[in-house]
Order: sequence, then structure tokens, then C-alpha cells
Amino acid sequence: MHKKIPLKRVVYKVMSTTAKQLIIAILCCGISFAHTLHGQELLNKDISLKVESLEVKRVLQMIEKQADVKFVYSTSSIQGSQNTNLKEVKGSLDKVLDQLLTPLNVSYEVVGNSRILLRKKPQAPTGNEQTLQNQGITAERNITGKVLDEKGAGLPGVNILLVGSQQGTSTNENGDYRIAVPDQNATLKFSFIGYVSQEVVVDKEVINVTLAPDVSALKEVVVVGYGTQEKKDVTGAVSSVKGADFQNLPSGGAQQALQGRAAGVNIVRNGGAPGDAGSIQIRGFGTVNNSSPLVVIDGIPSGNMNDVNPNDIESIEILKDASASAIYGTRAANGVILVTTKRGKFDAPLSVTVNAYLGVTNRIKSLDVLTAPQLAEMKQKAYTNDDLDIPAIWEDKQYQNQLTNWQEELLKQGVTRNYDASLRGGGKYSTFAISGGYYNEDGIIGKSNYTRYTFRINSDHKVGSRIKIGQNFQYTNTHNSGPDTQSSQTGLLFTAIRFHPGLPVRNANGSYGSTDGLGAFGDLNNPIFTVDTQDKNNIRNRFLGNLTGELEIVNGLKLRTNLAMDATFSDSQTFDIKVNDQFRKNSYNQLSVGRDKTWSFLQEYFLSYDKAFGKNSLSVVGGYTSQTFKSIYANQWGREFASEDPSLRYMQYAGIIVSVPLANGGNGGRSYDALGSWFGRVNYSFNDRYLFTATMRSDGSSKFAPGNQWGVFPAFSLGWRLSEEDFFKNALPIFSNFKLTGGWGQLGNQNVASLQYLALINSTFRYAFGNGGVQNQVSGAAQSRLANLNIGWETAEMSNFGLEAGLFKNSLYLSANYFIKDTKKMLLAPPSVGTIGSATIPDQNVGQLRNQGLELEASYKHTIGDVTFNVSGNATFIKNKITKLATPGGFLATQLYGRGQQEIVRTYEGQPYGTFYGYQTDGIYQNASEIDDDANIANDPRRTDGQIVPGDVRFVDLNNDGIVDDEDRTIIGSPQPKINYGFSAGANYKGFDFTLFFIGVGGVNIYNADRMQGLDASYPFNLYADALNSWDGEGSSNTIPRMSINNANRNFRPSDLFVEKGDYLRLKNMTLGYAIPKNAISKLKMSQARVYVTGQNLLTFTKYTGLNPELGYVGSGGSYNQLNVDYAQYPLARTWTIGATISF
Repeated sequence: MHKKIPLKRVVYKVMSTTAKQLIIAILCCGISFAHTLHGQELLNKDISLKVESLEVKRVLQMIEKQADVKFVYSTSSIQGSQNTNLKEVKGSLDKVLDQLLTPLNVSYEVVGNSRILLRKKPQAPTGNEQTLQNQGITAERNITGKVLDEKGAGLPGVNILLVGSQQGTSTNENGDYRIAVPDQNATLKFSFIGYVSQEVVVDKEVINVTLAPDVSALKEVVVVGYGTQEKKDVTGAVSSVKGADFQNLPSGGAQQALQGRAAGVNIVRNGGAPGDAGSIQIRGFGTVNNSSPLVVIDGIPSGNMNDVNPNDIESIEILKDASASAIYGTRAANGVILVTTKRGKFDAPLSVTVNAYLGVTNRIKSLDVLTAPQLAEMKQKAYTNDDLDIPAIWEDKQYQNQLTNWQEELLKQGVTRNYDASLRGGGKYSTFAISGGYYNEDGIIGKSNYTRYTFRINSDHKVGSRIKIGQNFQYTNTHNSGPDTQSSQTGLLFTAIRFHPGLPVRNANGSYGSTDGLGAFGDLNNPIFTVDTQDKNNIRNRFLGNLTGELEIVNGLKLRTNLAMDATFSDSQTFDIKVNDQFRKNSYNQLSVGRDKTWSFLQEYFLSYDKAFGKNSLSVVGGYTSQTFKSIYANQWGREFASEDPSLRYMQYAGIIVSVPLANGGNGGRSYDALGSWFGRVNYSFNDRYLFTATMRSDGSSKFAPGNQWGVFPAFSLGWRLSEEDFFKNALPIFSNFKLTGGWGQLGNQNVASLQYLALINSTFRYAFGNGGVQNQVSGAAQSRLANLNIGWETAEMSNFGLEAGLFKNSLYLSANYFIKDTKKMLLAPPSVGTIGSATIPDQNVGQLRNQGLELEASYKHTIGDVTFNVSGNATFIKNKITKLATPGGFLATQLYGRGQQEIVRTYEGQPYGTFYGYQTDGIYQNASEIDDDANIANDPRRTDGQIVPGDVRFVDLNNDGIVDDEDRTIIGSPQPKINYGFSAGANYKGFDFTLFFIGVGGVNIYNADRMQGLDASYPFNLYADALNSWDGEGSSNTIPRMSINNANRNFRPSDLFVEKGDYLRLKNMTLGYAIPKNAISKLKMSQARVYVTGQNLLTFTKYTGLNPELGYVGSGGSYNQLNVDYAQYPLARTWTIGATISF
């Protein structure tokens, strides 16, 4: 017998009595010992500046950049109109400050790690005032209190002024203050740069004040490649999303949470399967090859941001144009996403935050299908319409009893769980951030599950005053399990829609209901049998980490390094049991095992230099980076397991190891790639008004042949801050910011297959000697692909023109960007030539594609009394088209999956990529006269042969030859949306917060391939309920053709009958939260406690008839995938969660 250990009590006891006391003791000792020493190190920094005729505020800004310090002061201490009389300041920082501030009667004090507090020196009382005080005429009261920021932390350096006098004071390092006032009618004014001032009437002895941030005064900093920039100085197209915007939303990863939150970023889920990240494009579909953007996590180029716990994210920056992303060269053609995770702060106390939520998921919609008696009726009608005998099975009453709603049986309630905790803090010289998380999602289809464990530790350290060391480490474990949920003959939703409703889930003897022996009902297996018996598991472990270093050689010049590793180990296992009593049988059981290992090693060395001189500001960065990529994979198959017990599903229990395709029972391989690059960027600002950025990167890749391995990719951009011009300020004072930008650049794309310049030798060929047949075959090798030594980079050339504006002290923000993106030298497969034999022709740099569009962003925030509300939105308008293919008049095409040789997508030059291709229709023939009089088929032999009858579809003869054939097919729709948008609205009132978030698309088409088959009675499956509305006599229907078994007119060929509008508006998230007052939780040692309820995918407004208008890409191989083709993908679910966030 084992006794259960009270783990929570042990953990709490250990943390409260040991860790907490130890950390507090270390921090306190470190602070008291190092404060004076470090403050003196800061004041010893050398300064040299030309400052003639400059405002004091401007001089302080220049000192901040050169000495890497932050000045904290109130507006009354340093006024904007004050100019310095000095021509030059030179020497140590303390001497420079003495020169600059002594004439202004301002003192300074080092506060914290790198902050310097400036405050007015108190004035001595006048003679009259001294006399009154000596006589005791004024009865003073001592007022004390604390000033807090919006997060509840003490705010140092706040200026506190007795209104109507010169008397005042400032808060100390902890935000505490003391001031004497003459009487109870006194009013105190609290002011601090970056915060909204407050006036408070003195009505008690202790007055605590919380200051709200002043949006107009905040300097927003955004992360860019190899550094940061103030947003006002950015000349490229960069969107920023804060982690707080999607914290605690029920999503499987950061990519899902980012959906709809940034202009120009289109994220589409490929279905609702647990853990499905979907696809992401920045500024349109950039290439017919891999168009995914580069993801950089804490400085590490990485392919997957869904491995990061969303609650660990501080911010996400999206670099969209060439100027912003060119520093990443050949990896940035499809845009760059920079993910920055949360870190500890220097001189910050230990904080512990715990997040938890629990939710339930349910299907949003089911498709209406026929009941068993209705199906029998429609089948009988189909046979009758074709003058065919009705098979006995369709008249058998045994199968006309409605027994099972297969969608009800398949789509059940799912559960979502998330628990994570973080510890953050820091001392004088070190910071840390540690977090761990658990996310689990059970899908609405049985056995479909996604589980993710995350652990992260970030730290920063200072060695002296010039050396900094940083470290990031992330471990992620994911586990996907579940049966096949894709759309095919074995896809579960496809099967549930079509399986015969007159069959039971289980028979009376316990066996599963089956169509075995009932071929008229189709070649499908019972979907519940498939759920219960399939065994699929994918386990993935990822280690991502880096070590960074920084050495300040001289003031402003820094040497930096970044060494990183990314390693992923994946194991997949599928066990298929023997199947004897279903239509699709397995004569043997089989275990399939796959293992993949990938490693990536990165090393970067670069210099950065920042210098401010006079009205000029210069920032330069340049360096070298190299990264290697290695991968190993192996697959193996085993059959004939004596037992199918789950505990014995391992390869050692297989009866035979299958020789597919190699004699050792498996296959495998390895790959190696390398990328080396030189890069540089210059940012220049004159008078804080005129901005210039130039970037250059040279990349060399092992994927290409010698001579084509290196490419050079330049970019530049300009900016003009009109809001700093006097004429603009005078003419349009409502603008607090107004900036125009423009830029151009070239980027490369190396997201292509490796070593295409080499010929391929395939060793799996077999050749038979003599007449012995298979037994005389021997293994051999032959060339399977020709070489192309000239293959090179795809190139993206971009132009961008932007406008950014802030009105009413930046409470209203507006942004617009117009862009043109031309992808050139796109890799395409050329037309086949009959003389080359069996070897394929390698891709060639022959294609071109263009995306051009307009991005809009807006936000507004305002406070009225106790209510603070905000609204924000973004919209992207894009036109996409192929401008050049391999040959004039050529096209790119794909066929319907599982539908024979029916072409559904064909893209010509001048058309959007992935356009739908088929026949135009003009209603239904209502009678024989319409057939006889129809010019579309005047010369069509099918008309006289009786293959076209009333109730058939009227197809349009586009080439006017009187025959409807393949030459009459045309473009019938586009899957590329004309607009993507998202918007949110929120309000806060006395601790309550409420948020709505919407996403949507417009001007887009969907090809409903599932409906195309779901109305076709020639298939043996169940049908859509709309089959009841099919043509059944003149005037009965003009949209759904007659029921037919022979389908002589091919009514269900690809046509515009099945192209639908895919526009939708979805209420993606709705959250109601409540922050428990601090006075109610302070006794529990809590600094924050918030509870909330969130709903996801609550409402969808659309005219689309399918399950879900949000469809991703289907297909394989990464190229020529189909977009917005509905094959009954895994449906999206509605989720309700309840959660809490607690901080200590």
C-alpha cells in the first residue's frame, strides 16, 4: 500500500519557507552592497556631445543614447522650452550633469540599475514666509502616501506640487512621499512624464494615488532584426501585437492566437483538429512553393511558433516589407515574424503568476443529410428517372428504418485544459524568468487529442558595466493522437456524412454495423469502428536555446554574439488491426514506425554603433551569421502480430519485417544544408524629422550549384515626420504624430528543395532478365531526375509607401500602407518533353507572381469617468495574380482529390493563383423544348442521342461551336480573398473588463466539393438533404438537377453550381473578466487575482452552406495546393472556458 503524498502542501511549504526567504535575502544583500558602487560606475561613463542652442530635453535624450541610461523627471523639473547655453559637454557623466543642470536648479540621483532621477531643488522660504512660520500662523499637516503605476508598482520621481504655491516634493525610489500642507482645503497635483497628471483634494492624512499612462508620452519600442527601434523612427512596414492581447485565450498555439490581429497577415486553419496551426501568409500568397514566413524566437530562426506557450510571449512583430525584413535576406521573401518572450527585470522583486482555464468544445453545425427512408426514396427515384429496374435492396424495408445519425455519433463534446506558472524577478546584476505550461485539447472527434508541455528559462546578467550575457532555453513536448480526420474515402467526417443511416453503430451481437456484403451502400467502413480501432500517435520533443553576449567596447560601440541550437526529435507510430467484417478489409495487422531527428546550429557575430551628435542620430549594425541544418529519418513496417493487445504493439513482436522498399524492412535518409551570410543596416535621423534606412545582405546557400550559391539583396527606405515641422504643428495641431514613409528592396527565397542542381539516382528500380517473370527480377539503379546547374534563388522585389498618424495626443492611431510585391525567378516544373525518357525535368526559375494591396490599421482609446474603452481594427486588400509561367499559354492545374480525373484548379497568366476551373451553367432544362431550342448544344450528338433530358444541367457553350466539351471550361471563381479584416472592442469599469474580437474575409469563393458529391445519386452513399429539392418536374428546381444513376449528362462535373460565396464575419472571442480588488487579496499575499469567462467561435455570419467557411490548403508536397476546396475537413468547434490568473 502506498501512501499518497500531499504534493501541493509540500511544494507550498518549501517555496514559502525556503525559496522565498532565500531569494529575498540575496536580493536585499545585493541591493544594499552594490547600489553605491554601481551608481558611481554609471556616473563615470564618458560623454562627448555638441549641444549648442539645443533644448535641455534634447540634450538629455542624446545622453540617454550615448550612456545607455534613462532620465526620470517631471515636466516641472525640465521644461520643453529651456535651452542650454553650453556649446559642448565633455567628460564623465556626473561632470556633464553638473554643467547642464546646476543653472536650472535641478539635482540628480542614481535610482535603480540605469535610471537617474532629476528633481527641482527645494527653494528657501522668503523672509515673510519665514516670519509667518516662526509666528506659527500657518497650521501645517503632514501628508504621506504612495504613488503607483498602472501595474501597482511604486513610481519613483513623481513630482508632487501644492496647487497655488511653489511648495513641492518628489517620491522616493519606492514611490513613497511626505509633504506638509497648510490646511484641509489644499490640493495636490501629481505629475510624471509618461503619465496623466492628477489633482487630489487633501481630505485625509494618507493619500495613495495610481497614475495612468499618458499615451501621447509613451515611447513605443518595437523589435526589428538584430535590435530595437522606437516606433516613431521606423521607416519599414512593421506590425506589433502585444502578448497581453491574446493571453489566456483557448488556442493550441501562438499562431492561432495571432489570427486577425495584424494587417497583411492571413492565418487560415486547415480545420478544427486539435493542435492544427493552419497556414500563414504575409501580404498574400508569395510563391507556388513554400510561402511560409520566417519565424524568429528570441533571436533564433525557427520554423514553428506554436511550440511557444502564448502566455510566455511579450510581443510579436511582423516585418512585412523589404526595408524591415531585408536584414534576413533569402529567408525573408515571405515576411518575418519576431517572437519575443517575457523576461525578468533588473531590481525587480520576485513575482509568481499562475494561469489556469478549463473549457468545453462542441460542434457548431451539422450537415443536413437524408434519413434512411428518404434515402431509399431518392434512390428509387434516381433509378426510375433513368428507366432502370430498382434493386431490391433499395426497396427492402429492413434498411428503411432510421437507426443512426452518424454525425451525432461522431461529433461529441471535447475538453480544453491549460495550466501554466511563471516566476520572474531580478537583482542588480542578474534577472531570471522561469515558466512551465501544460495544454491539453480533446477534439470533438473521438481519440483526436493534442497535448503540449512547455518549459522555459530566460536570464540576463551584467558583468561590470560593459559586459552583458543572456540565455534563452525552451523545451516543448507535443503529443498528437487520433484516427484519420482528413477528407478521403477513409476520412471520418466524410464517412459520417455518407454512411448509410439505416445501419446501426453496433449489431445485437456487439459487432460493428457494416456495409460488408452490401455493396449498394458504398465502400465505406463504419466511422465509429474506425475511431475505436485505429491507433495513431506522434510524439515530438524540441529543444531550442541560445547564449548571447554583449561587450561595450567604447560608448555606443558594442560587439554582440548569438550562439543557438534547435533540435527536434519526432516519433510516429500507427497500428492497423486486422479487419474482416468491414467493407474495406485488412488481411493482416501492421505497425508503421517513423523517426525523425533534425538539428540546427547558429552562430552570429555583429557590431552595433549608436551615436547622437547635434541634431543627428546614427545607428549602424553589421555582422556575419551562419547556420547549418541536419536531418535523419527512418521508417519501418512490421506485420503479423500474434496479439493486438496495445501493450504489445512494438516492432519486436512483429511476425515479419516488411521489405518495403529495402531488404532491411524500412527506408531512411539524411540531409545537410548550410547558409552563410554577411549583413548590415544603417539608420539615420536628422532633427528627429527626416529618417533614412539602408540594408544589405549577402547570402550563400548549399542548396544551389557553385557559381549560383551567393546572392546580394539590398533595401532602403525614407521617412518624414511632418508632425515635427512647425508649419504642420501650426496648421494641424490635432495631430500628435504624422509620418510618411517609402521604401524599395529585394529579397530571396531559399525555401526550396535541396540539391535540385544535381541529377538523382534511384536504386529501387527492378529489371527482369529473360522470360522468368517476377522471380528473375533483380534490383538496379537508374537516373530518375535530370540535373539543372543553373537553378537559383527565387527573388521578391517589394515597394512600400506608408502613412502613420496619431491624433488627439495619440489616443487615435491610424496607419496605411500600399505595397507591390513581385516574385521573380519562381521555381516551376517545365513542360515534359517526350524524348527525355523516364527521368523528370528539374524545376527552373521561370515563373513570376505579383501581390499588390493596401493595409489599414486603426485604434482608439478613451476614458470617461470610471470607464475606459478601446476599439481597434485592421483590414488588408490584396490582388494576387500569376504574371509569367514556363510557357506562354501554359497553366498550373490540380484535380479533385478522390474524384477521378476531374480538374478543379487551373491558373493561367493574369489570374489569381489557385483559381477554380470548370463549366459555366445556366440553370436546369425544364422541358424537351428547351433542349431542342438550346444553341449551346445545337451540334452536340448527346442531344439527339437522348443523353440530355429535362432535369439536366444547362452548360454554357463558351466557344460557340454548338458542342459543350472540355474546350468550354473557364475560370469559375477565385479562392484568394479580396479583403481580410479583424477588429476588437473592449471596456474596463471598476475591475470588470469586457472584450469582443471579430475576424472576417470578403470577396472570396469556395468550391464545395463535398456538396458536389453529396447531391450525386450515382454514388452509392447517403446524400445531402437538399436532394429532396432536386428537379422533379417542370418548374420544381432550377439549381439542383434530377436524381440519376447513369448521370449521362455529367451534371456533377466541376462547374459553377458548386462555387459559393465564402465571405464571413466571425465573433472569434468574447471575454468577460473581473479583477478582484487588491484590498481583498492583499492578506493572501496576492498582487493580482482575475477570473474570466471566454467564448470562442461563438457566431459566424455567412451565406456559405458548408460546415465552415474558413478553409485552408489541401494537398501534399508543399506545391500547387488547393485553397478553399471543401472536402469535409475536420469541423471547427465552439469553445467556452472559465479561468483565473493569480499573481504573488
